[in-house]
Amino acid sequence: MGDVFNDIEQDNNPSFYGDTSILANPYPHTRSQQQPASPVPPPQHSPRLQQQPPQVREQSPDATDLVNSTLGLSNKISALLDSSDLEIAVVASEHLVGTSVVVYSIQFGRKGDSDDQRIIVKRRYSEFKSFREQLLRLFPTVIVPPIPEKHTLLSYLVNSIDNSHEIHIIDSRKRYFTRFLRELIFASDPRLRQSALTVKFLDPNYEMAWDNALSEPPVSVLPKSMLLANPVDTTDQNGLYVLLPSINGFDISKSSDNMPSLRRINDDLAKLWEQIQLMEAKRHEFETRSKMTLPANSEDENFTPFHNIPPELVKFENEFHQSIKALDDLDKLNNRSVKNYKQMIHNLIELGGNLNNFSLQVYDNSPGVDNSLSAAIEKFGSALDSNFLNFEGFLQDRLITEWQEPVHQMNQYFYSALISIKFYKYKVIQYKLLYKLKFQKYQEMFGTVSVPEAPGKPADLDHLEGLPSASLSQAIQKIKHAKDTGQAGQLRQKKSWYGIFGGGSNYNKQFSKRLSAVEAEEGENGADVGSKFIQMERELTKVAQLIALTTRDMNNLTDELIKTYRQFIKQLERKWLELMIAYLRSGKQLFEANRDNFTELREWLEQAP
Repeated sequence: MGDVFNDIEQDNNPSFYGDTSILANPYPHTRSQQQPASPVPPPQHSPRLQQQPPQVREQSPDATDLVNSTLGLSNKISALLDSSDLEIAVVASEHLVGTSVVVYSIQFGRKGDSDDQRIIVKRRYSEFKSFREQLLRLFPTVIVPPIPEKHTLLSYLVNSIDNSHEIHIIDSRKRYFTRFLRELIFASDPRLRQSALTVKFLDPNYEMAWDNALSEPPVSVLPKSMLLANPVDTTDQNGLYVLLPSINGFDISKSSDNMPSLRRINDDLAKLWEQIQLMEAKRHEFETRSKMTLPANSEDENFTPFHNIPPELVKFENEFHQSIKALDDLDKLNNRSVKNYKQMIHNLIELGGNLNNFSLQVYDNSPGVDNSLSAAIEKFGSALDSNFLNFEGFLQDRLITEWQEPVHQMNQYFYSALISIKFYKYKVIQYKLLYKLKFQKYQEMFGTVSVPEAPGKPADLDHLEGLPSASLSQAIQKIKHAKDTGQAGQLRQKKSWYGIFGGGSNYNKQFSKRLSAVEAEEGENGADVGSKFIQMERELTKVAQLIALTTRDMNNLTDELIKTYRQFIKQLERKWLELMIAYLRSGKQLFEANRDNFTELREWLEQAP
């Protein structure tokens, strides 16, 4: 789909309009002189360019250079994203002048490139957030890497009091954003890095006009509700999707899920399947009696009804919840460990300072005599200072950055996986509604149209009572009771929203001959009954088409999610092992260094006179 939009999106590139000098320096007041500038050369912008008529503008050398430069940069970014030697990181941050807004500088290029050859683009937190949310909408079956949570009000209050706290949060975000970009490009579904939206996010031409990117294809072709789209290819423009029933409460940007588990939803699907069997039996009976053909679920001979959620998906959901619980507990343990390390480092600093002061006091109080005690105290203080530096380095360079934050990110990853399961649940609910609407339409038809019985065919449902289903048997008894008591008409009181669909004239031709017998039996009201019957046939046909469309989508969505989760589990298992090995290795190095410090101190004390 990306190839379809390539030409369209270039027409909307913000660099083609207004002051094109932003290509060279989008943040002229904030870009540090030490930072490498964007490699896009500043085009020779003519002040009269915008006033020229279109035919003159197309021939302008300045405009041609601008177009070539812009397209060339976009193509270069696309090539870099597919390059195996790409390097990308968030290298700096800064406040916009006169505001509290922080922008993060993303630098990327091939390995070995100088700073002048690398591309730099600056993004705010809100732009990272909107970029990720739109990727979720474009690819609802793909697990998109997480980004750090937004500041709380308490964080802003703390930042206003303690500037070091804000520095800590910004540094943490830089690391998180770097992981996000690397995971997105190197360790996620290739569709994410190949998306036109990813190219625009890294394009300096869109640095000051990110809203333009969000109003261009492919984002602009997405429906407002993700449930009204093909769940595997959300840019599919099939008009049938807009007729799907709307389901309130779905928000793909929120990780919370208040719906029942897949296991319970699967049980509901089993009950729905029994209703479908009853509906098909009633349809067959109606066709036999009336010699009419009602719309089937699909005209496709290979139609495979969707009536079961694979046990593998149910297992995945359970495993994700268990993993989240374990990672939540580990997160709490990590927070306590970091707090304890910080307290221990503070104690070591204080103890080392006291020992140094004490050694100086001993030396001052014993001038001209043996000062071995003072030297021993000072040596002990030096060992503690060395241990303090080891612990501080381990905390800042290993524990927080290479263990605590990645574990927290992994926890967010599992929440991201649950978002796609939540999307799946809503699509199942939508699927169930379609079948219930078709069942209701059949009830309305059977209660509205009086059809003469065909010779030799039973007019009741006795032949269905042998079905091995308590639910079906109960439903049959209700229908028979309604017929016996003359209350069958109550089943058709609800007005179907499918009346707005209309229908084509081909449906009229298909049933016009067979309706003549019905109209003759109804007498002078036969024309009204016949038109009602035709309208119901149109609506049933449309519902059948929607069910066929949704069934194919549900089967495809199920296959996509199973494939996604298999890859996800494999990727996370490898990531977890790498984290554990790196953590154990760095912990071993820390304690070996501290042991060597005290070993050296002991040897010095043993050799001291």
